[in-house]
Amino acid sequence: MAALDFEWDDDNIEHIARHHVEIDEAEAVFENSPLITRIQEGKYLAIGHTDEGRYLVVVFVRKPGRTRVITARDLNEREKKSLKRRRK
Repeated sequence: MAALDFEWDDDNIEHIARHHVEIDEAEAVFENSPLITRIQEGKYLAIGHTDEGRYLVVVFVRKPGRTRVITARDLNEREKKSLKRRRK
């Protein structure tokens, strides 16, 4: 995947921190072949893992030339199993 330019500010940094997710972890999901699904007009879901193997769901929007993360959280066990089945 081509390098993405992420848009970060206090709001989205604080929001992902509430889910114990760091900026580098959210960005790493995009570097590790995530499963991306559109969930509504202009909003997408990336499901994947960090370099350390942590599985995350990242909700984001695409802006001209930028990607803005809305939130990120750990996958639950059911979601992990579903992702692994889809990748086989």
